[in-house]
Amino acid sequence: MPTYLYLVGKDRLEATHKMREEPKTWGELCQVAGLELGQRNPDEKVERLIVPVSSQVGQFTSDIKNTGFRRLERRDSGVYEDVTAPKGERIVDSN
Repeated sequence: MPTYLYLVGKDRLEATHKMREEPKTWGELCQVAGLELGQRNPDEKVERLIVPVSSQVGQFTSDIKNTGFRRLERRDSGVYEDVTAPKGERIVDSN
């Protein structure tokens, strides 16, 4: 299940619940995420915040090879070199 960031009053907190759940109040959020109500009003509004997600993609040939992909570089018309293949097996002829 994904983890979401919520704004409750002036506090930010993380909660984990199913994607189909869209709690609008503190009470609903506590119910779907299994949180304690505590001293907060169960009718207090909550706001789900959007958090940017980043992903790092390796640019080195070894990074590509280690993830199971192949990298082909064009050498001539219809001739490609598989730079992730072992030496001697690198030329790929598409004709």
